Amino acid sequence: MTLSDDGYTGTNTDRPQFQALMKELRTGAINVMVTKDFSRCHRDYTQMGNYLECVFPFLGVRYLSVNDGYDSDDYKGMTSGMDVVLRNIIYEAYSKDLSVKTTTAKIIMMKQGKYIGSFAPYGFQFHPTVRNKLVIDGDSAAVVRRIFDMTLQGMGSTAIARRLNSEGVLTPGAYFRLKNPGSGRFRKASEKNGWTAASVLNILHQYEYTGALVGRKRYKASLHEKRTVPQDKSDWIIYEGAHDAIISRADFDRVQEIIRQRPRRAKGTSQEYPLKGLLKCGNCHRTLSRIHSSAGYYYRCTKSRADENSDCPKGKLFSEKEIEGIIFRAVMQMLAMCQERKKQKSSLMLTRKERIAACVAELQKLEQQQERHRQEKFRVYEDFSGGALTKDAYLKQRAEIDSRLAAAKAEQEAQEQLLSELEHLAFQDKAQEDDVFTSFAGATELTAELAQTFIREVLVSYPTEIEIVWKFRDVFDLQGHDN
Repeated sequence: MTLSDDGYTGTNTDRPQFQALMKELRTGAINVMVTKDFSRCHRDYTQMGNYLECVFPFLGVRYLSVNDGYDSDDYKGMTSGMDVVLRNIIYEAYSKDLSVKTTTAKIIMMKQGKYIGSFAPYGFQFHPTVRNKLVIDGDSAAVVRRIFDMTLQGMGSTAIARRLNSEGVLTPGAYFRLKNPGSGRFRKASEKNGWTAASVLNILHQYEYTGALVGRKRYKASLHEKRTVPQDKSDWIIYEGAHDAIISRADFDRVQEIIRQRPRRAKGTSQEYPLKGLLKCGNCHRTLSRIHSSAGYYYRCTKSRADENSDCPKGKLFSEKEIEGIIFRAVMQMLAMCQERKKQKSSLMLTRKERIAACVAELQKLEQQQERHRQEKFRVYEDFSGGALTKDAYLKQRAEIDSRLAAAKAEQEAQEQLLSELEHLAFQDKAQEDDVFTSFAGATELTAELAQTFIREVLVSYPTEIEIVWKFRDVFDLQGHDN
């Protein structure tokens, strides 16, 4: 078996092949792991220490680091030495230094007008012979020009999206999949997804279409962060004339002014409401838009407005009051079922307490038994040293006592494991009873806390077709599994 994670940072364990290796270790298919040095396993010294002292011993895996002269068998029952800790700190420092140098090199390339992205932006493709340079892609660039032209002619973003969808124009994601069928990028995008006002606006804001290279729009706050955060525009790296322009600078500026003059909701007017971010269209799975009318608040799917060929409910407004009522009743029914389940489990909880008491008593008995065996072993030795027993008789009796002692020790370990499991389950029972039911049993209306606690999303197709996706597999998961 050959496992390789080329191109992935060693500062985290979210590497496909590393996870595949860990799966083999957990199943017991592999019980010895050898690496060139500690850094080949992990470059975060705290995480590496966790693997050395907790994970590998728990899995029964022997770990060896060749260059570091480390063999976990030499540290059984002990923590790793100070030299191991220092080496891991050095490896992590090396990763941080390497990350800084790599980032610095990329910044230098961006300031030189070189494109360092893995994929060309929509409207461009990579130069066939010159590295780090973009050239115009005819088909997608034509769509970009149309979007800018339609905006200059006075069309809104939703109207443009509707026009593109009616003509069957591929979205940037669909176009990328067409050109790069083997790539995993955009693989999760639904085939039903079409143009939206947001995707149109995203293209209209791309300064790269004027021929400039724009870098450092986002950055990682630290080495261990996976997600990037937006960079202040004043810190962007902009290199004018890096490639041919699709849109003139004058047209780009005119479009930005048109967008700025459009009416928009003032900042700070965002409202909080129970189902915020949870309601999705049952067809396209986009978040439903919340609108206000004289009769109250309603939800609708924005995709149906932008795509006339969409299967999403067209012209349908879903009453917030009705949906909240349906969902609240469903949540309370679920809680009532869990309450009933809790009553049924009360006898089980009592049984667990009895089993815990029995385990404690058995452990005391086993400890006394082992003490008797140790005393017996000492007496046999005294008989041998005093000449009352021959060597053969002594060795035979000692072996028998050791066997009984080992059996008692094994039984003690099994009882300790059982006790630990029972105590954990008892703690879960108490925590679930206190945290879930006490908090929400008396709820009289749907609140954001109630919805966010139990609901992952709500798929709405029609007022009478609502699917609630819970944050757990079934209502009884709140009470754990019977043991």
